[in-house]
Amino acid sequence: MQRILLTLVILFSAAICTAAENTPVPSRQDAIAALEKLNWKLSVSGYSFRKFTFFETVDKVAELGVKNIEGFNFQQISKDIKTKLNPATMSDEEINTVKAKLDSAGLKLIALYYGSFPADEAACRRVFERSKMLGVKYFVSEPDPAILPMLDKCAKEYDMIVGLHGHSKKSSPNTWHPELVLKRIEALSPAIGAFSDTGHWIRSELYPSEGAAILKDRNVGVELHDLHEFNSEGHDVPLGTGVGKIADYLKTMSQVKKSQFLISVDYTSNPDNPLDDIRKCIEFIDRTVINLCK
Repeated sequence: MQRILLTLVILFSAAICTAAENTPVPSRQDAIAALEKLNWKLSVSGYSFRKFTFFETVDKVAELGVKNIEGFNFQQISKDIKTKLNPATMSDEEINTVKAKLDSAGLKLIALYYGSFPADEAACRRVFERSKMLGVKYFVSEPDPAILPMLDKCAKEYDMIVGLHGHSKKSSPNTWHPELVLKRIEALSPAIGAFSDTGHWIRSELYPSEGAAILKDRNVGVELHDLHEFNSEGHDVPLGTGVGKIADYLKTMSQVKKSQFLISVDYTSNPDNPLDDIRKCIEFIDRTVINLCK
């Protein structure tokens, strides 16, 4: 009897594994329709390809079937153009060259990581104006809290969004926890919100779904990570395979966020060749949003 039971258990386990392996990859078109229904957009963070130039990153993201990219302002533009992807310091010719590259790949530079803004309003306006020339809608930033009212004013004027980002408690004392972010932005317009990082939340032992519930509609975007451990030692693994309960996070977001929301897949492991892992992350998001819309 024990041998029979053991055999049945083995056969049942094998069947489950086979079913998992044979789960069809969701249609990107079905996923795009689901994202539109949720009023979400999907992008890939250029920081995932930080060992490459921005132009090389554009080519790699285009392979993934995603139409949006989040740039970061300290990435070199190309092997031939040594300038960084910082609109405030790029020439008009460089901006036009970047726009042409994005157009040829069918991509939009929807977001730009811009760590800190200048305190001078004229200089700040230059960042907004020239970033908008590149198609940027969202800034991901850790600005000085003192200039948030000015950023709110500029964001409304240029019809853009500034999302407050956070890393660890030590490096981001103003924004590492969602309650701190909410306190900073609650008196400001919806042009200022939270562009959180679920990886740093997990490292701070906060489940992403809890952070989403705290911020509610002030969530404007997220750099989406899953980690292998629920502590400061955690590193990136494909979404849905780690400890972050990312499906719960996305479900919570579907309940608390009704206005537009940007998901940026940010994968910091395997920087030499992250493409396959990012593809798995996108497939997880596609499956999850399709299920959320059923």
